[in-house]
Amino acid sequence: MSVFTRITRPQFDQFFSAYTLGEVISFEGITDGIDNTNYVVITTQGSFVLTLFESLTFDELPHFLKLLAYLGKNSLLCPSPQSDRQKNALRQLHGKPVAIFKRLSGLAIATPSILHCQEIGLQLASLHRCTQDYVFPIKSGNDLSWCKTVLHKIDAHLSAEDRELIDDELAYQTKNSQADLPRGVIHADLFRDNALFVDDRLSGLLDFYSACTDTLLLDVAIAANDWCCDNGTVNDQKFAALLAAYESLRPLEPLEKQHWPTLLRAAALRFWLSRLEHQYYPRPGEMIQQKDPLVFRRILGQHRQSSCLSSHINTVNLRSTA
Repeated sequence: MSVFTRITRPQFDQFFSAYTLGEVISFEGITDGIDNTNYVVITTQGSFVLTLFESLTFDELPHFLKLLAYLGKNSLLCPSPQSDRQKNALRQLHGKPVAIFKRLSGLAIATPSILHCQEIGLQLASLHRCTQDYVFPIKSGNDLSWCKTVLHKIDAHLSAEDRELIDDELAYQTKNSQADLPRGVIHADLFRDNALFVDDRLSGLLDFYSACTDTLLLDVAIAANDWCCDNGTVNDQKFAALLAAYESLRPLEPLEKQHWPTLLRAAALRFWLSRLEHQYYPRPGEMIQQKDPLVFRRILGQHRQSSCLSSHINTVNLRSTA
């Protein structure tokens, strides 16, 4: 959630006149996130978020808005799209699709506690359970093929050490395919700035526009890598708390437990690459938040070290029982 496209006061007034949401009192750009233009808009009837979609098209967006409506009906805490006087949830501004959502209460958490990690684990499991029979036609655009494409794009900017590390991890991920793991609707971007809390209780999940049909455990790994790491350092207690909370609602299958370390590495690699891409090829905008790629390089390194240690211990155990 950033501001790539500037919207003026007259444009806000004209846009909101198509709704029954009151008159605009004030508005302010939101800097969190990196994909869409977002403003908080205060009207005479309440507080709303206007989202101007910078990449998603008019053809793609109805799937996401329908998903949000479905989740809301199933008691998931997520933003509800607001329709205009003609019952349209999507309109156009600056030639791009725009939607308005009721603003949820609460604040993002900068330094999550174990309790916060447990809440995220529970909410992810609730999301996966309530959508287990939901058909969502959007497929993941961030698979290994995407990783290789991004690597080719940023290759000239990388050190030899980083290139070697990425190549080695791509080879590992290719060898350890997760094709047989349970799949379904995943959020795919449940970072700290995409969740709101009131008094340590989760009050909202935000930004479902990376949602897709993919491996459920990948969703858990993506969230855990952000919520359970302190300044890029893995916190084992937080990882255990998030995973235990998740499993209290959706127990993992044996094959999922086996692939958990691999998915943690895959998630770290994906966001290291995406942040490198944004760093070297930033999108123009009025207010843009840049996120540090090195955080996920460090996380990936720790997961790789843990995987090697685990593999070594297993090998020793096998030899001792031979």
